[in-house]
Amino acid sequence: MRAPRWLLPALFTLPLFAAGCDCDGTLGNACSTDRDCDPGSICEDGRCRRVPPGTDAGPRDAGSSMDSGDTPGVDAGPPVCHPLCGDCEPGCDSTPIPGPGGWMPTEETSEGVIVDEGGALTLGRNEAQAFAVWVANMDEGTVSKLDSRTGREVGRYPTIGAMSPAGVRPWNEACNWSNLGNCPSRTAVDQNFDAYVANRAFGNQGTVTKYANREEDCVDRNANGVIDTSRDLNGNGVIDMGTPEFVGPDDECILYTVATGGGNGVPRALAIGLAPPDAFVGDFWVGLFNERQACRYRPHDGSLIACMPIDNFQPYGMAADSSDRVWVVDRSGSGRRDVLGFISSTLMTFTPVAGMPAASSCAVPYGVTVDGNGDVFLANQCDPSIWRYRHADGSWTAVDAVPFNGSTRGVAADETNLWVALSHQNDGFTGGSSNRIRQYSLADLSFVAEHTMPSGRQPIGIGVSFDGSVWAICLESNSAARLEPGAGTWTEHPVGLNPYTYSDFIGFGLNVFAEPRGRHRFVVEGCESGTQTWRGVSYRAEIPASTAVEVWARTADTRAGLEAQAWIGPFPGNPADFRLPPGPVPDGRYLQVELRLSTTDRTARPRVFSVDVAGVCEPILD
Repeated sequence: MRAPRWLLPALFTLPLFAAGCDCDGTLGNACSTDRDCDPGSICEDGRCRRVPPGTDAGPRDAGSSMDSGDTPGVDAGPPVCHPLCGDCEPGCDSTPIPGPGGWMPTEETSEGVIVDEGGALTLGRNEAQAFAVWVANMDEGTVSKLDSRTGREVGRYPTIGAMSPAGVRPWNEACNWSNLGNCPSRTAVDQNFDAYVANRAFGNQGTVTKYANREEDCVDRNANGVIDTSRDLNGNGVIDMGTPEFVGPDDECILYTVATGGGNGVPRALAIGLAPPDAFVGDFWVGLFNERQACRYRPHDGSLIACMPIDNFQPYGMAADSSDRVWVVDRSGSGRRDVLGFISSTLMTFTPVAGMPAASSCAVPYGVTVDGNGDVFLANQCDPSIWRYRHADGSWTAVDAVPFNGSTRGVAADETNLWVALSHQNDGFTGGSSNRIRQYSLADLSFVAEHTMPSGRQPIGIGVSFDGSVWAICLESNSAARLEPGAGTWTEHPVGLNPYTYSDFIGFGLNVFAEPRGRHRFVVEGCESGTQTWRGVSYRAEIPASTAVEVWARTADTRAGLEAQAWIGPFPGNPADFRLPPGPVPDGRYLQVELRLSTTDRTARPRVFSVDVAGVCEPILD
């Protein structure tokens, strides 16, 4: 398997050059405001620094939220005397980043960041990453991949790969809910937008299969120089089975299939957790219904980390939040009302929360989602059919604001709305198939609208896409229906047989609410001969409350050698001094810096305008 994109070195290298330190008694003088400095200079960090001619120095008012250290201000160009170079220390030079042309994040250098209208590097997703809808087709043993913007099916893959563990059922066997078929159901999408599907395999060995979202992350296992994978070759918007458009178990975008639990363990819940500090993809979690436990697996190879008890829950759904909790719902139907709890990924503990109020005639949850405030929403089998649990105060609130009418299944949240799929016309999966979804306001939990599909029937799952569309996965009509909320219009698209998906099958919940993080990397080249010592970096940024910018670094004597080195960080403060803990950063001709941006408030995000890298070249003396 190829290394994940964020482990690859940057594709460009910037040479280190002198900042032109001018210590003539005017530049570098102590200052309190810009008026204390010569024309063409600004006051920053108590020192005067020159701004290159024609450069917009940005906001200079006292209320500016720009952060270039402890003193508000802006440095739009390379510092004349870098704060880590002392008083114009001979041989200490600095490199301005991003340089001419501004920030240019690519898939090779970045993840989860964009350049905003002001030219700043900030959190966001690019279109190539985020617009895939992953639908499990239960009775075909496949997963359909659709483009959420067009609705076209761009790939279809078996849910069992060629290198599957022993004892699994054939990939194309229909599910009989007893002893035949792999019975795929929940899908999940990670921080790299790669996808996972859980195969319940009733009575047999359950599995999870992972798919690469980008073709460059697929694996040329037969070494023929191309990636053999499913494609819509004739451009009709559907993958035609039985043609070269469908490759089968040898599809090279199937990364692995791993066993989960023992025989008849029934992996029914699936979610991606938060990524650890030294990685950008979280472990995946599987809830084993019959074994009444949760298991944690490494994303790069599917290896098992640990399984743990979950208070005798029979897990039916999972969802991660931004506070390192993986929420688990119980659907044992045993009469218990404490049907919701959470796993602490750090502590590896499970905590049930207060039981669902007696105001509900039953506590049998189905779908689960988490919104941007960290509130948990459950679809319940009986009236009230939708509940909100607020962990901050332990409260339960019924969401329904219209008379109960329909069986709620999947739930999903965007920034302002809760979306609910109604699979049947009446309570408890009775009354015939529905063709409706409901929309509620997250602000006050009020009913907003009911949306009726033209021909889609029995929507099981519902998801929100990064393009603003809402998707309903319709079991009976073998379709995925796309709603444009603003216009209220539907388009419906065929998928495989009996699609049965109602988890975070687009990755919106994880990547917007649970873990809004991003990173950008660049490489700086030091002196060709001699010893290159790296002092650190300073950066000009806007960092609102609840957001952060971290600096990480690694060095090597060759550019290719960077990838093998461990990252050191995060370095506290601005400037970030590489000589201090967690450093020192070793000497080396090449320095790679990684900026990690994050927020815990989805209404705020950090913005990085520029970075200056300081270093000293000790030449070889004859």
